Amino acid sequence: MKTSALFITAGAALISNTNAFTSTPNIPITRYQLQQQPTSTTSLSMFSGGALEIEEEEDDEKRTQIEQMAKAMGMTVEEYQLGMNARERMEKAISDLRVVGGEESNGVTVERDGNMPPRHLVVTVTEAGKAQGKEKLEKLIVEALKGAGEKSKVGRDEAQKDMMKYIQESYKKLGMK
Repeated sequence: MKTSALFITAGAALISNTNAFTSTPNIPITRYQLQQQPTSTTSLSMFSGGALEIEEEEDDEKRTQIEQMAKAMGMTVEEYQLGMNARERMEKAISDLRVVGGEESNGVTVERDGNMPPRHLVVTVTEAGKAQGKEKLEKLIVEALKGAGEKSKVGRDEAQKDMMKYIQESYKKLGMK
């Protein structure tokens, strides 16, 4: 009996801390937005960007950890930091990317970022889109989503090319390999 009461209390506490059962007022029916909130963690893995902008005077523990991660990957500390900076620049470029699929003249547009799945997604359906009927509207939405998805892939590919170019240029400036 005490155990079931404990589980019920714990479950109620968890549910009250989530947004699963809250309503969002003032959202128009024809416009949907999806934006994931940035999450933060307290631990950083070797690919997390925790090695960015490490200065010589920073604490020895952090410097030692970076040296260990670089060594584990067969890199110098400078190469490791360059890789982490390049990765961070690419992630920012992808997150800042905005592409639009569909056509306003058809009554359906989709705006999204370059992330997969998108963190920013806005589907807009105008009166002209609604007037085309349910089946046609569904097809237009799917086409707009596909178009935006294809454009975001092109943007991700460009961000990756830019990252590689940044690494090559940085290697030359630093006199590496």
